[in-house]
Amino acid sequence: MSSELFAYLDGEAIGVVEQSAGGALSFTYDADYRSRRDATPLSLSMPLVRAGHKNKPVRAFLQGLLPDSPGRLAELGREYRVSASNPFALLSHIGRDAAGAVQLLPAGEASADAAERHGDVRELSDTDFAELVADLVRNGDTWGRRTDDARWSLPGAQPKVALFRTEQERWAVPQDSTPTTHILKPAVAPYPDHHINEFMTMAAARALDLRVADDFLVTTERGDAVFVSTRYDRRLEEGRWHRLHQEDLCQALSVPPDMKYQSEGGPGIAAIARLINSLPDAEDRRGNARQFYEALVFSVASLGTDAHAKNYSLLLRRDRATLAPLNDLGSYAPYLAADGGNPKLAMSIEGEDSVGQISLDSLVRVAARVGLDRDWAEARAHEITDGIVIAYAAAADAARAQLGDDPFVGRMVDSIHEYASSRGWNA
Repeated sequence: MSSELFAYLDGEAIGVVEQSAGGALSFTYDADYRSRRDATPLSLSMPLVRAGHKNKPVRAFLQGLLPDSPGRLAELGREYRVSASNPFALLSHIGRDAAGAVQLLPAGEASADAAERHGDVRELSDTDFAELVADLVRNGDTWGRRTDDARWSLPGAQPKVALFRTEQERWAVPQDSTPTTHILKPAVAPYPDHHINEFMTMAAARALDLRVADDFLVTTERGDAVFVSTRYDRRLEEGRWHRLHQEDLCQALSVPPDMKYQSEGGPGIAAIARLINSLPDAEDRRGNARQFYEALVFSVASLGTDAHAKNYSLLLRRDRATLAPLNDLGSYAPYLAADGGNPKLAMSIEGEDSVGQISLDSLVRVAARVGLDRDWAEARAHEITDGIVIAYAAAADAARAQLGDDPFVGRMVDSIHEYASSRGWNA
């Protein structure tokens, strides 16, 4: 006996996920869909050349749609009375609005993505919105309570909520299959200023011409600060919202999310380079190589210690695969003095993961792994490292415009300046 979840991409049926009585997972593409020239794969780990795929890639893909937080998974398990370790069971309840274009729905529950969407969201009052955020702050381990009509699933470890933003800039809970358009992450312990950290680090990356997602800050009527990321996997066209398909690099490599760090057996630069070099389109290979290299350099320049494989995603469309805009950026610099430790990157560079020991020469050697020109790679590394202080200074201006003279803004700039000076970069 098996159970089934029907997979849709932006409202189009593409196949079926099955779970056997013993818990084994499989995915089978719809035959008509698979035969189309414009078909998009569910995952690079499950190519269209094969009709069916077995447990390992399917399980890693489903797990990658769910939160990394054990507390959050346990809360979902209690809420829906299923095992927190069973991604199939969890997604049978919350698979209607996941990362990318995918929807996973039980038999008889059709996707309504092809329908026009008018009036199918429930607007939140300012008080309701403030209480939703406050509950998330109070219950960070479990990500707070879910509203009865919440059907979304988000990956990651940090507490967050997905909402729809109306044309009138009101927050709303989607009804039926209406996709969420923004991801909101409030400031929670033990890093109560992380919303500023993330906002400034994203702004600094943008100032250095890295491709990053759009974002902004809001403050609720209760005074809770929230970092808001605009979903790059959602697009409004001619009055209808579309989901753009994506997957993170752990999903693309059939790696479960609990192995996202290289030190715990997860993907490193070599595995990601092989994936990029295996893409069929030459433009994708070149563009992704450059974007990935720039992100690596920025992680060294900004002390971005959490840039693991799940923090990189690919947008999939037909046979094309392009790295998505960077998201979830942050710097360890403001905590370095208090910690006094030796910060390490999530992925080692030329065998070294201690950030302070990684040289520009090591970064340039990495560029060769993904086929980049050495002169370009060296020049780009200097642009990013020598420009990091100015970039954060500009980010501070943007943060103060929204927050006023918050002391953490100055702390961010000072800590980056001190780190850059210690590395001998222009500061």
